[in-house]
Amino acid sequence: MSTNTEEKKAWAAVPAVAHIEAQLATLQARMRALGDVLSPDMARRKVYDEAARATVEGGEFPADIGKRAAKAYRDALEAESEALGLRAGVDSLKANLEYLKTTDGAELALIELGKSLAAFLAEVREHIPALEGARSADEAIQVGNGAPDAWKWLTAAVGRLKVIREAQWNILRPLGDGQRLRELREKGHLEVAGLNPDDVPSDVLHSMTTGLYDANFVVYLANIGTAWVPTSFDEVEAEAEDVVDIGVPDDSITYLSVRETPIPEAPAPKPTGAERSPELSY
Repeated sequence: MSTNTEEKKAWAAVPAVAHIEAQLATLQARMRALGDVLSPDMARRKVYDEAARATVEGGEFPADIGKRAAKAYRDALEAESEALGLRAGVDSLKANLEYLKTTDGAELALIELGKSLAAFLAEVREHIPALEGARSADEAIQVGNGAPDAWKWLTAAVGRLKVIREAQWNILRPLGDGQRLRELREKGHLEVAGLNPDDVPSDVLHSMTTGLYDANFVVYLANIGTAWVPTSFDEVEAEAEDVVDIGVPDDSITYLSVRETPIPEAPAPKPTGAERSPELSY
């Protein structure tokens, strides 16, 4: 289970997922409490061995050995059945959880994550006016007043944005072609909707395409108005129709289309005796 706080919060907002995760945690705790379980045969054998050892050491062989062995067998059978039942339950819940997280549940979680991003950027906008245009810690100090505190807050906020985007990636990644999704992320399409790279400052575009965020990028994202969390793989793909999916070519193979495939020329026919020029005749 992920430790990302925003991801956990997003999934907690999906009732079916929250229910299954709670049940899964309960069953796993019961499995841990149950510990290692002997098979019924081993539990019964243990009673025999302990009785024999006690006799060798000077004791009496138990008169109720059958009763003791049968009880150990029954107790172990119950414990083994408990362990098998818990394992079956855990496996089933995990399968259902995976299904939910790759279908409608993922969309609901991403919608919730989008709300978190919107709330975060609203907070960012509250601190921007105090900067009075400052774009670095030194400039903020020169501006004075509330600018240094605002810059400090925005610098710390970079970490919060990283957590949101990491949660976004974790939820989106199982929904489609991982290589294609990575390509779209590296083009910046997972940061803003309707991205036109030509309209983005170079330092901001660098942050978008590398994930190396800074305070200036956080400010830009808060002001641009198109920052988003896509709700599906198809949605982000549709937003990036202009990105050509060329894949990863294999350098060891040259692919040619039918038109590009060279057609070898047919060899010229050998001349007959009558067709040979006189000077070439012997």
